[in-house]
Amino acid sequence: MAILFTILGCVFSSIIMVLSVYFIMPFPGSQQAETIDIGFALHMWYWYIIIPFLLLALFGYVKLYLDNASWIKKTLLILPFFLPGGIYYVTKNIMSADHMFLQARSVNHIEVSDPSLDQSMIVIGTEINGEAKAYPMNIVGYHHQIRDSIGGKPVMITYCTVCRTGRIWDPIIEGTNEQFRLVGMDHFNAMFEDATTGSWWRQATGEAVTGARKGMTLHEYPIYQKSLKEWKRRFPKSLVMMPDTAFTQQYAGLTGYDKGLIQSKLVGTNQNSWNDKSWVIGIRIGETTKAYDWQRTKNKRFLLDTVNDTPIIVHLLSDNGTFNVWNRTIDSIIINPKTIGNDQFFDEGTQTLWDKTGRCIDGILLGKRLQPIPAYQEFWHSWRTFNPNTLTYGKSQ
Repeated sequence: MAILFTILGCVFSSIIMVLSVYFIMPFPGSQQAETIDIGFALHMWYWYIIIPFLLLALFGYVKLYLDNASWIKKTLLILPFFLPGGIYYVTKNIMSADHMFLQARSVNHIEVSDPSLDQSMIVIGTEINGEAKAYPMNIVGYHHQIRDSIGGKPVMITYCTVCRTGRIWDPIIEGTNEQFRLVGMDHFNAMFEDATTGSWWRQATGEAVTGARKGMTLHEYPIYQKSLKEWKRRFPKSLVMMPDTAFTQQYAGLTGYDKGLIQSKLVGTNQNSWNDKSWVIGIRIGETTKAYDWQRTKNKRFLLDTVNDTPIIVHLLSDNGTFNVWNRTIDSIIINPKTIGNDQFFDEGTQTLWDKTGRCIDGILLGKRLQPIPAYQEFWHSWRTFNPNTLTYGKSQ
């Protein structure tokens, strides 16, 4: 009976340790079900569940020892304790998300005009209070979050490589510049844990999905994705984040990710349309969301549509990395332009010529700029998961 107590205590404590990681990491079957609350409960009550099992195992060993068992039995019964010990080490020091993806030790910037920069790399970023900063997708993709300030505002630049979701959040919660750590994922999307309450926040939506702050949502800043060449054209005075030299090897593991060249079940790209790992451009206007297939947009380069009574333009540039979505109503005039060379477009109705940044460069609207619509590039499985009522452009139902 003493031996049974020890074995059962070690086995069941090990199972709890494994499950605490299983529900929040990309294991087979762990990401499709609604198990976030189970994972959170195991996280919060971890030691309260495990310690009784470990005490049961210890009780069995002590009882065997007091029963004057042979030294062989006493020695062999130590072995089961290596199981929870080893699993604890692996789950806490090797498989935990914040140990696999470390935070940048330094966040330094360089002027976008610096000739050493790779003009073809894809960056994400934003402009706040007249200041623009860009962050290479592969760098943010490894770290999952970069903490910085733009235009005097603290920002949390985030990216989930498994969902291909880039978001920029305001980390101020109830007047406090909240700190977050990467804790795992749910439905293949990164989750962050806040330091104050331990609540878990979904990267793609900025919503606290479990914990004391469940239901709260972070304020989102507009995010733009462009090749650095086009970023410089749109934001010529921008700064660009430099790689942290402490993570050169880790960045190398994402070489080609920004252009969809990595072959991987988790982060690789499917070049066909409307598959889980196919790219889409997703937009949100009011309560309405809509997805545009990347390949179709790439072939057309230029789509005119109306979403939630708003006329829009979806424009994918010839660098195959830069895209823009604009409201095509300006000064109460709806333009219906057609593309011409050099990624420009011309509207016959107003006889206006527009450049690739959405600025009128000739005609009666000279100097006017089209209003951008919030838009994202991400994997189709992510967009449809977090926007279950999304409309689709050109997809047969």
